[in-house]
Amino acid sequence: MKIALCHHYSLTYFGGGERFLIDVANQLKKKGHDVVMYALPFGRRQVQLTRLLQDIEYHENFIHNIRDVDVAYFIYAPLVHNLFVGEFPRIGGIHAFVFLSELQHIEIGTMNDANFIRNFGISRFISKFCFEKIEKKKLRGFDAIHVINEEAFKLFRGEKRVYYVPNWIDTLHFRPVEDKGSRFSVLFSGRRTKGFSTFVEVANLLRTKEIDFIAIGPDLESTGNVKNLGLITDVEQLIRLYSNVHLLAYTSKTDVFPLTLLEAAACKVPIVALQTRAIQGLNMPLFYATSVKDFAGLIVKFQNIWQKRRENYIKLSDRMRAEAIKYDVNDVFPKFVDMLKEVAMLSKD
Repeated sequence: MKIALCHHYSLTYFGGGERFLIDVANQLKKKGHDVVMYALPFGRRQVQLTRLLQDIEYHENFIHNIRDVDVAYFIYAPLVHNLFVGEFPRIGGIHAFVFLSELQHIEIGTMNDANFIRNFGISRFISKFCFEKIEKKKLRGFDAIHVINEEAFKLFRGEKRVYYVPNWIDTLHFRPVEDKGSRFSVLFSGRRTKGFSTFVEVANLLRTKEIDFIAIGPDLESTGNVKNLGLITDVEQLIRLYSNVHLLAYTSKTDVFPLTLLEAAACKVPIVALQTRAIQGLNMPLFYATSVKDFAGLIVKFQNIWQKRRENYIKLSDRMRAEAIKYDVNDVFPKFVDMLKEVAMLSKD
């Protein structure tokens, strides 16, 4: 089967959607499929794709003429899929929070247009506006819809051909590779818009505690008692970091299915997160906070468990990995391939 993977951002942007497509391409290649990747040249970063793609053809341009493919998978964005020209079945994958406002924190759903633009930028606002006004009902131009969150599946059920296949992780690769550090540490992973300001507030509230606050992401900074390690693209380095930290504080108000949570859980890292419908849809044993004060309280609680009831911490950590294994690539990815095959058959009916 020949498959086109299409995206409205350069893969060098290396956010969640880009990482997802890179993994899909590599997994399909391993299974013997012919894969070609097409992207628009937006959001370019200094990331070496040759290290990330396993000998896979990649094209970046403003318009693509695509021929001789059985099916094309798109990271969905309104209208721009028309820049990928060709006759083939199309799957639109819903990965962005702007198309799933019902799954986000209540502040996002009630945010006026001016505040939305101030927080998330004009391009995301335009995408949200076009989706709600033009494409929400029909998702014009697509033969099927793919959703990665069980709660999202409930929203799209009945619209047209809809598939629910969650994100996956290689739990043989993402696993603890070293012992936890002696000093209690809390990790933030994501962009600035993923609640970094909340994480900084939490760290400042606990500045007198013996706790290390660490952040990784492409647009963060070291501030107060938060140490920023920047964007980590080396997977082995990322796994070592997960293995070493004691807790992940996930402060984002906007999500669909963050791979960070699976990666951390597979490395036996307990997680404290904001309680949103999207996060609940993962069905993971997370601990929930509703405010900066809640986050701080739970962090101190985990620090005490680590220091005084180590066996309880180990049990919690083991449970995180046990639940993450439900999303192992060997169990989930075949369902994604089945979706591609079924939709590809549409052109032959």
